[in-house]
Amino acid sequence: MLRTRVRATAPVTIAISAFLAAVLALAWSIDTLVPAWAPAFGAPAPLTLRVPYAPMIERTGPGSVAYRHARVVVPRGTILDDDTELHRIAFAYESTRRPPSHMRIGASFVLFFSLFLLTSTYLRRFGPSRTRLLRTQLGLFSAMAALVMVAKAMLLFTVVPEQWMPLAVLPLWCSLAFERRVAFLINVMLAFMAASLLLFDLPLLTVLITRGLAASVLFLNRKQPRQMIYAGFGAGLVGAVIYAATMSIIEGDYSPVADLRMGIASPVIACIGGGALSGVIAHFLRHSGERLLGGVSRDRLIELTDLEHPLLQKMSREAPGSWEHARAMANLAEAAAASIGADALLVRVGAYYHDLGKTIQPKYFVENLAHGEQTPHDDLEPEVSADAIMAHVVQGAKILRDGAIPEPVVEFSYTHHGTQTIEYFWHKCKAGGNPAGLKEELFRYPGMKPQTKETGILMLVDSIEAASRTITPPERAKFDEMIQRVVFSKLRSGQLDDSGLTLEDLRTIASRMGDTLVNMYHSRIRYPWQDKPETPAPPATSGATPPPPPTRPN
Repeated sequence: MLRTRVRATAPVTIAISAFLAAVLALAWSIDTLVPAWAPAFGAPAPLTLRVPYAPMIERTGPGSVAYRHARVVVPRGTILDDDTELHRIAFAYESTRRPPSHMRIGASFVLFFSLFLLTSTYLRRFGPSRTRLLRTQLGLFSAMAALVMVAKAMLLFTVVPEQWMPLAVLPLWCSLAFERRVAFLINVMLAFMAASLLLFDLPLLTVLITRGLAASVLFLNRKQPRQMIYAGFGAGLVGAVIYAATMSIIEGDYSPVADLRMGIASPVIACIGGGALSGVIAHFLRHSGERLLGGVSRDRLIELTDLEHPLLQKMSREAPGSWEHARAMANLAEAAAASIGADALLVRVGAYYHDLGKTIQPKYFVENLAHGEQTPHDDLEPEVSADAIMAHVVQGAKILRDGAIPEPVVEFSYTHHGTQTIEYFWHKCKAGGNPAGLKEELFRYPGMKPQTKETGILMLVDSIEAASRTITPPERAKFDEMIQRVVFSKLRSGQLDDSGLTLEDLRTIASRMGDTLVNMYHSRIRYPWQDKPETPAPPATSGATPPPPPTRPN
């Protein structure tokens, strides 16, 4: 049975969202649920006490009030003193939260559940193809929940400003693995989740949203992951500017210079440091992040392009014709992917490995037959031949998984034929009268339709490269006609419905592949010896060596 990657469905994502929302609701109120963590005057504070930056009104005399904002942080272990104003404010704030009401805990669950579910719904309906996979959404939501819990732990057990939260890590990973639209969405949702830990503190929420957006925008080149460090630092600077502007609007007399004099406790420094920290973490843990999101790192892909890889060596020995076909496909597919901004390196690797299943019974595939060699299909029933051909999809996926090849590469093996019918043997069966009353479904590949732009490109290239060998003479008009026929055939059969390829993408791909094929089959000037009439070879004489053929001048 062929095991394929599972797509996220509404019932499953509802269950995942509910579970993670329950976990975060517990984390959100954990400090108020443990009796031993309740603060008391005259005793050390068991946790860091933080009062969100919120407006406060104080009476300064009969009929007069003063309006100010309070940002209070009492470090963990501090002896609470009833005579200290900040301690009284922190104690009063904590008293309003204990014991936690069922309404507040339930409301936090609703908040997290709604944010997770909205994110999942967007990704399933409008996101890139890869974000519709269950494996990807599980990793993505787990990373979001983990970052919120890290932020909660930082608030409870440290005294650093809350702007140090390294939440921009995930938007950077999303920019690397998917696209910026996904990164923007995840950043906004994550910022709201983290800001809820401090009652949606406005300056904090503003910084988290703008810093994450800036990090995604400044990460310009996915092929240079080191840029994540620079993007994080630049996002920190943007966050600091936004924080200073927000505070100036709220307070009116805010002074960034006075803020900077606070040293490590300065929110401005925290804005910059939090962004820089996000960039550093995102860069050095990018391999783990890509695996978490269901992807594969560029370093790993480059390793897999090594032609001395044992699996590629196996294919070159046991199915040399299929291997040459795969290498030709790799050039075509890479150019096509680059033309629409898809992952060209991933497509090249997929082309190398997608037909590895043909090494099991290579003689069943015409490209592996010697000139004049009889095909074994001549002696087989059509359904038996079809089974032999279809087996390379299942066996290829098994070989790749046993060889520890990343799943995004394995996916090319079982999607490059989709669910198409092997028309040659189905027509042969019908031409023979179909005595067994077989149905067309018996002649369909057991894989799945391409789920990403990259796998969709490889499906097209597989057919186009094979058909290009039958084009004589190799003219541009003939290549264009053949490419259009292949593309239309895949569209008509619905094989590209789930790939995410747009009509504009297909037009661009068709044009680029036409250019590439013309260049691949370019003409050459004939050598002089090719124009000479054939003459019988002289009789061999002992010790004599034939003269070398004439060489073409440079």
